[in-house]
Amino acid sequence: MTELKNQESRQPGRRRTLLLALLLASLIGLLYARPSWRHDAGATAARATHAVLLIAGMSPRDVYVWRLRLAGLYDTPIGLAWREAVAAARPTALDNRQQARLVFRPETVRARVFETPLARGMALRWRLSRAAPDSGRLFASLQHSDDGRASADWHTVATLHADGRPHQYTARDNGHYRLVFQPELGVSIQARLAIVRGGSLPFPVVGGHEYDIGGGFGAPRDGGKRRHKGVDIFADRDTAVRAVVDGRVSTGNGGLGGHYIFLSSGFIGPRFYYAHLDHFAVKSGTRVDAGQIIGYVGNSGNAAGGPTHLHFGVYVAGGAIDPAPFIRPMPNLPGD
Repeated sequence: MTELKNQESRQPGRRRTLLLALLLASLIGLLYARPSWRHDAGATAARATHAVLLIAGMSPRDVYVWRLRLAGLYDTPIGLAWREAVAAARPTALDNRQQARLVFRPETVRARVFETPLARGMALRWRLSRAAPDSGRLFASLQHSDDGRASADWHTVATLHADGRPHQYTARDNGHYRLVFQPELGVSIQARLAIVRGGSLPFPVVGGHEYDIGGGFGAPRDGGKRRHKGVDIFADRDTAVRAVVDGRVSTGNGGLGGHYIFLSSGFIGPRFYYAHLDHFAVKSGTRVDAGQIIGYVGNSGNAAGGPTHLHFGVYVAGGAIDPAPFIRPMPNLPGD
């Protein structure tokens, strides 16, 4: 009786194993019975693998390199040429406003690279579009490096999409940035790139210009006892000043800044300092939109008796940083 019970207890496990084996055999039979089903199953598996790799943090270009390895092309002459094309490319220096035609032919292996230095607070704005008959994939990315050498450690900070729409990236760190364009092997691609470089914020003084800036960041003050922690933008008394971001204002009065405003967009982002104001346009604690008038130029605080101007500063966790890159003029994209 004991032996019979043991046999009965093993029967459900045996039945489960048999059913799984029959199911697997049926699936294999179906795949071999219809080539289209076999192809669809392979395509589905490939798409699933591709999605997993992207979720794991690999860029589309990294995934393509992985596919070259699976296809046995990674260490072949053409695979090596493709992997080294970016390092072999001669970079084009970016101007403040530029456009380029990107042409890649199936019989050549090459990449196009555009480089520019950016200070924190500057921005790149671009529009990338492709010709309608094109086929194949174009890998396009924005990368950052501290020193800008071809052999340096470049990190992808944004992926570019050829959707014909304007996009913008604001530099979070000083350094060198490059736009990299490279198609997959054996495809013909034509694309157009329009790109501009400038400040990421609107000018804080309404009607003001970059040439209205007098005292620069870091200039000595009080006989060298301290350094200037912002820029001075000279304007007539009661000229309006605007919020450069959406955020909340905190007003105050006293010290070197006289009537001043701190504008904060959140816990993480920079805080923006407006000093020597004549008077305020908003109450402390008010939430404002970018472009909204928040105060008026004056010469309060230690600027009393001197020319009216706005002292504009940018503060981050490490202290004051140069505001000038943030408020440089941003040209219109070619074609706008």
